[in-house]
Amino acid sequence: MQIKKPKEADLKAELIDYFQDEKLAALAAARGLNNKNELKKFLELDNYEELNLEAFPQIMEAVDFILSYIKNNKNILIYGDYDVDGISSTAILMGALQRLSDNIVYHIPDRFKEGYGLNKDVLKSYSESIDLVISCDCGISNYEEVKFAKKMGMAFVVTDHHDLPEKLPPADYILSPRLLAENHQGYWLPGAGMAFFLVKAIYKKIERAGEEKDFLDLLLLAIIADVVPLIGENRYLFKTALTKLQQSQRPGLKALYNELNINAHEINEKVLGFQIAPILNSAGRIDNAEKALKLLLAEDKTQAFSLAAQLKDINQQRKKISQEIFLEAEKAIDSEQRKALILYNKSWHQGVIGIAAGRIAENYQIPVVLMTYNPDKDLITASARSIEGININNLISKCSSLLEKHGGHAAAAGFSLKKDRLEKFRLRLKRLINQELKSLEQNLVITTDLEVELAELNHEFYQKLRLFAPFGEANPEPVFYTEVEILNSRELSNGRHKKMVVSDGKDKITALWWWAKDIKIHQKQKLAFKLSENIYQGNRSLELEIKALSPLDKQKDPVDIDKASQKTSSFIKIVNYKNKSAADLKAGLENTSYFLESKEEFSLYPVVNREYQKKAKRLVFLTIPPSVEIIKEMIILTEAEEIFITDLHPADKSFKKFIKMLMALIKYNLNHENGIFNLRRAAVTLSEKEITIKRGIQYLAARAMLNYEYISYDEILISKGGIEDKGLSNLRAKQLHNLLEESSAFRRFILNKSISDIEQVLNNLNK
Repeated sequence: MQIKKPKEADLKAELIDYFQDEKLAALAAARGLNNKNELKKFLELDNYEELNLEAFPQIMEAVDFILSYIKNNKNILIYGDYDVDGISSTAILMGALQRLSDNIVYHIPDRFKEGYGLNKDVLKSYSESIDLVISCDCGISNYEEVKFAKKMGMAFVVTDHHDLPEKLPPADYILSPRLLAENHQGYWLPGAGMAFFLVKAIYKKIERAGEEKDFLDLLLLAIIADVVPLIGENRYLFKTALTKLQQSQRPGLKALYNELNINAHEINEKVLGFQIAPILNSAGRIDNAEKALKLLLAEDKTQAFSLAAQLKDINQQRKKISQEIFLEAEKAIDSEQRKALILYNKSWHQGVIGIAAGRIAENYQIPVVLMTYNPDKDLITASARSIEGININNLISKCSSLLEKHGGHAAAAGFSLKKDRLEKFRLRLKRLINQELKSLEQNLVITTDLEVELAELNHEFYQKLRLFAPFGEANPEPVFYTEVEILNSRELSNGRHKKMVVSDGKDKITALWWWAKDIKIHQKQKLAFKLSENIYQGNRSLELEIKALSPLDKQKDPVDIDKASQKTSSFIKIVNYKNKSAADLKAGLENTSYFLESKEEFSLYPVVNREYQKKAKRLVFLTIPPSVEIIKEMIILTEAEEIFITDLHPADKSFKKFIKMLMALIKYNLNHENGIFNLRRAAVTLSEKEITIKRGIQYLAARAMLNYEYISYDEILISKGGIEDKGLSNLRAKQLHNLLEESSAFRRFILNKSISDIEQVLNNLNK
C-alpha cells in the first residue's frame, strides 16, 4: 500500500482571508472552489444560487401538458418505485397534484412479481381508466413499456434520474436531471428531486409558488436514502430541508418518530440513514411498499400510528431474516485468508440478501455475493456488495455471457442467471475477485488532501472543516497526511481493530485503526487519516481515524523517541494509595488528574478516562482499568510523572451483575439516545474492555433479548427482539465469563501485588 502525499497548492489570498487558515484554503482549492464567490456559494446558504427551473429541457411545456389534463378532469396515474426514493417521489407528486384534482391515483410495483420499472401488464390494467401516466424514479429505460402505454391510448410523462439509455422512451415529455450537463448543479438530483422540481414548476405556473416547500421533508428522505452525491443542489436541499423534516407536521412522520422513540430535533443524516430510511425500505423488501407510501400520505393520526406500528413490525421481521442469513453466511468465511464470499441458498429471502451481503462486506472487508432462487421467474437472483478499491459491477460484467441480467455500480450490484450456469459462474467470479484482492493489497494507493501537523488539529480547525459537510459521494470527507511515531497500540476487538497513540515529536493524539495490521511500536510512519470529534459526558476531544499506515523510507533520519512513550516504572513514581479515602485525595494533590470509569462520583476533578484526557503531573486511578495497556495509554496521554493506585472502586463484577448493568445501559439508550449505542463509550461507563461489551451484546442477541445492526465499527443500532440461538448464546456466555475473569484478575493483581511487581509489568510493555 502506498500513501500519496498531497501536492502544494498555489493559494489565492482571498481564500486564506476567508478561512484565516492556509490548510482549509488549500482544501477549498482542491475541491474546485477557487475564489471567494465560489466558496460562499458552497458554504453559505444565503449566497447559494438556486437551480433555475427552466434549466430542465421542456419542463414548462410539460407543466402546461399536465395542467391541461387536470383542467379537463382527466384521470392521472403516478407510477412509482418500491424504494425510499420511489416512495418519496410518488408521495410528492400525489400530495401536490391532489391539491389540484380529485382524479389522481398511484401504483407502486411489487418487487417480486413485477420487478423494477414499468410493467406492461400493469399498464394494460389501467388502460381503460387512465388518461395520463406520470412515472417517477423509473421509466427512462422502459422504451417498450412506454410505447405500449401510448399504443393503449395513454399519454406519458417520464420523470426519472437514472442513467440515460441510448434510446429514450417515446414519451410525450421526459424530465430528467441527467439531461443537464454533468457539471450542472442539478445533475445528481434523486428521483424525488425531479418530482419536486416538477411540482415547483406547476405551482409557479398557477401562481402558488412556495407551496412546494411543503414537500421538502419527503425530498430529504430520498436524498439520504438514495445516497446521491451531496454537491450542488443536493447539498443546498439537504441543508434547507433538514429543519423542515425536524419540524414536520406530517402525521405519518410524527407517528414514525414516536414509534421509533426518536426526538425529532435530533434527527440528522445518521438517524435518517440508519433508522428512518430502513424502516420505509423494509416494506418493499419483504411486504408491500404501498404501506410506506400510505404512511407518508396519511392525514389521519389513527391511521398513521397504525401504519407506523405495522412498518416497525415489518422492519423487525426484516432484521430477523437478515440476521439469519448473516449468521449462516458468516460460517462460510475463511478466517485465515482474505477471499471473496460467494454463496447460494435457495431459501434465502430475495429482498434481504443485499442487506446481509453489505453487513458481511463491511464487517469482514471482503466482497460478498449472496444468491437465492426466484421460483416465479425460475432464475437465481443475487445481490453483491464490495469494498473500497474493488469494482464489483465491472467484475460481474466480465461474466455477462453466463447471466440473464445484471447492473449496478462499483460498490453494489445485482444480477440473475439460470441454475445450470451457477457453478461455472461462481468459479469464474471467485477467481476474478480474488485476483483483484491480491492486486489491491499490493498496489493500493491512498490519495490525501492536505498535509498537517498534529498541533494544527484543534477544535477551531475542526469546526471550520465541518463547513464542508455534509460529506458523501462526490464530496468525500478529507483525508490528511502526516508523519508520526506509534507510541502505543492496543486491541479493541480480537485483533481486528486497534486504538493507538501517535506523536509527531511535538504533540500526541489518539487514533483508531479499523482492520489494523501488525505494526512496530516506535517506528516512524506515513499516516493517512480522517479527523473526527469524540464527545463523552460533555467533554470534546479530537481523534484520528487511520486510513493507512506506511513505514517511512529507510534513508530518512530516525525520529527521536517521544519521552512520554518510554515512561515506565523507571521514569514514573508509583504510589500506593490503597486504604485511603476520597477526602485524603482532596488534600494537597495539585496538578492532578483522576482516572474514573464508573457512574459513581467522588467530587474530584478533573476526571479523565479512555475517552478524555488532560495533562497532569499526577494521575490517580480511582478505578483500576481492565488491562495494563489502558494504564500505559493513560500515562502517555496525560504525561504523568506519578501514578497513584487506590482501592476506592475495584470495579469487579460477576457475569450476572455485568449483564444487569449492560441491560440498564441499553434501556437508557433506547429511551434517550434513539438506540444508537457506542461500544467504546459503554466500555468506559462499565469499566470493561471494548471486546467485553461486544461479547455482552452478542450474548443478549443470541438470547433473543435484543437485535442490533452495525452503523460503524464502534456503533450499533439496537432494537428489541432477536433470534434465539442456544448454541451461540452458550459460546458467547463462555467467552464473556473469560473476559470478565481476565479483567478481574488484572485488577486483583494491581490491588494485591507490591509496587515492584507492578513496575515489572509496566516495564514489560516497552519490550
